[in-house]
Amino acid sequence: MSRRSLSLVLLAVALGLLFAAGFVQFDDTSGFGAEQWILPLGALAFVPALASIAAAWPDPKARLWLGIALAVLTALLVWESISNDGFRFVWNRSEGELALLEFATGLVAFVLIANGVQPAPVSEISAEPGAGRPGPGRWLVRTAAYLCGTIVVVLVAFAAGADYYARTECPEDGDCLAPLGGFVWGVLAVPVCGLAVLVIEIVLSRRRRRKTAEVGGE
Repeated sequence: MSRRSLSLVLLAVALGLLFAAGFVQFDDTSGFGAEQWILPLGALAFVPALASIAAAWPDPKARLWLGIALAVLTALLVWESISNDGFRFVWNRSEGELALLEFATGLVAFVLIANGVQPAPVSEISAEPGAGRPGPGRWLVRTAAYLCGTIVVVLVAFAAGADYYARTECPEDGDCLAPLGGFVWGVLAVPVCGLAVLVIEIVLSRRRRRKTAEVGGE
């Protein structure tokens, strides 16, 4: 079996386990659908889901097909969460965790598609120091890397901000607005990450022009 087929089969197995365990429902208008979960099967579903990514990663075509499958899955999740009041995919449509899950699934799909469409050139896959890094021409891969890095920085900033305000501003008795402070820090981290991306792109552009000039001068 090819890696492409294996990764798609593993993804289908993971979804099948979620269905069998009651984590996927279309009529949970009561909001208590979690009472029908079969937790061992739900935990087991993570194994083929992660294995599908591991199986697809070495092959660009497999990465592309698995990424497309996850993108379609994400689109279906978003559509159902918008149009169906009783839809539950682990979480209810009214719970923020479902939106985070949809975002995470879409991000993984984008990373897989980017690395499938723009795989590393053979010249980059070597034992030389720094090999395998995204080159100037792999803009889609760099975009995925920037997006992942920005998300990590924003989450760290949010946690740091919430912790800071919880320690310095929150009274022992009363309401605490530490999450709001963390949100402010997270928002401020976005333009900082944007500036870092701009600097990186300028450096890469200069390196590309310098290498082009060196090749032309030979």
